[in-house]
Amino acid sequence: MEVKAYSPVFIHNCLEKCIGSYKGCSPLRNGNLIVKCCSVQQMTTLLQRTKLTDGAVSVEIAVSSMRPLGARGVICNVPIDISTDDFVACLASHGVKFVKRFRFKSSDSSELKNSKSVFLQFDTAVLHGEVKIGYLFFRVKQYVPRPLRCFKCNRYGHVAGHCRGKLRYLICGGDSDCSAAAPKCPNCGDGHSTNDKIWPRYKRETEILKLKTAVKLALADACKGHRIARSPPVPNMVS
Repeated sequence: MEVKAYSPVFIHNCLEKCIGSYKGCSPLRNGNLIVKCCSVQQMTTLLQRTKLTDGAVSVEIAVSSMRPLGARGVICNVPIDISTDDFVACLASHGVKFVKRFRFKSSDSSELKNSKSVFLQFDTAVLHGEVKIGYLFFRVKQYVPRPLRCFKCNRYGHVAGHCRGKLRYLICGGDSDCSAAAPKCPNCGDGHSTNDKIWPRYKRETEILKLKTAVKLALADACKGHRIARSPPVPNMVS
């Protein structure tokens, strides 16, 4: 919901009157506000409302912009010849509402090819451990998105639409296209590209996203938890 014209205290009081005590809020750059609910009941109450009213003033809620909650999973080694229609027919009984086969570019061609990995979006927050397609059974793994990388400056944590940095190319890290040059990371200056999976920063971002997905944390909390887990233990000074 858009809250630029309202006081944070006013919004807080309206939310507490509507749903009671809640976890917190996260303001977005576009002026909207993400409300973190404590329960499914609170979320349902907000989704059913179009306004938060306090006397003569009301705050409109854009319900259509709220993303539906649902577990996201991945199944692997799925035969290429299974079509989207087959997926929909076989997975409807498992509560799957969206299916997408991953695609990739091979090293010898620029054309996108179908992968054997398939993305599943369930209609509930519960991730099914196994699904059946035809006579085949597939184990469902938790989907972990790739680290968010800006395609303008090639740094992590934001997208090009909100980037204030300079243009940096993926391979050489320079401000002009030099795809034939030796790799150089624009972040650390070492001899690798920004999306190299062996780079410690890429590994760190991936570990944070895994923690965020597994424990269902906010990104800031996942970063803090990862930092605490990787910090060295404090030595015991008691003799």
